[in-house]
Amino acid sequence: MPGFKPEVGSSLKAEWDSITVEYSLTPPGENDKTMPKHLVGVAFAPHERVTWCVDGGSSQTTSLHPGSVFLYSSCEFVWLHSQRPSECVHMMLDPNLLSRVAAECSLSSNVEIDYRVMFADPTIVHLAQLFKSEMLNGGLAGKLYTESLTNLLAVHLLRNYSGTRISPALQDGALDTPRLSLVKDFIEEHLAENLSIADLASVVHISPFHFARAFKTATGQPPHRYITHRRMERAKMLLSITRLPVAEVAYRVGFSNQSHFTAQFRKATGTTPKGYRDSL
Repeated sequence: MPGFKPEVGSSLKAEWDSITVEYSLTPPGENDKTMPKHLVGVAFAPHERVTWCVDGGSSQTTSLHPGSVFLYSSCEFVWLHSQRPSECVHMMLDPNLLSRVAAECSLSSNVEIDYRVMFADPTIVHLAQLFKSEMLNGGLAGKLYTESLTNLLAVHLLRNYSGTRISPALQDGALDTPRLSLVKDFIEEHLAENLSIADLASVVHISPFHFARAFKTATGQPPHRYITHRRMERAKMLLSITRLPVAEVAYRVGFSNQSHFTAQFRKATGTTPKGYRDSL
């Protein structure tokens, strides 16, 4: 829901391809949660004193720094008692995604993520903040954006917390000029559709993981940012040369929600679609 203002006791949940993200602002006192396998948690609120235990084991009391990260390698039941509100983001990856990315990186598809709690990882914290913002904005940035964040998280976990090594170099996935042209043409022809990274990767017959990196290397932009720019340029053209209603313009450039389109257009141009048209 765009403009959602979190209050103590509130929570949001969003399900995207290969990931479920929950944001919660829980009151002080006792709380418990079942942490599924491959859950990545980030605690944003600091605590001078928090007591917790896992699966009914012995309790521990410690301080909790803002930005503390938790990785769960198996399903666990966590109980905690805090003296102030807790603000958390929980990111639950589909195990099939990790297996798929591992296979694309020539790793065993049975790779496991390490169990670690209360540690610092700026990359994970940043990704959690981006997912949180996307939820609070009602999914404004769209499918390609959350797919990109999900892939980044999966690769980061495999590279740093699975005991394996992933080479940063792309092999067959590099996009040469002819293949980049094919992708750009496909995007122009399908701007009205809800494009995914898998759709784009299939045009040049490489994996979605390698495609996202190869596209950014070739263009300097991740796929979602490039497509958003092309959609805004197409929208400006339609607003300039047609009298189509704004809702129809939004639909023709891939937005099913007019308010999302207006927000993205304002972000890109500094004005609303109507304001842009009236200024011509």
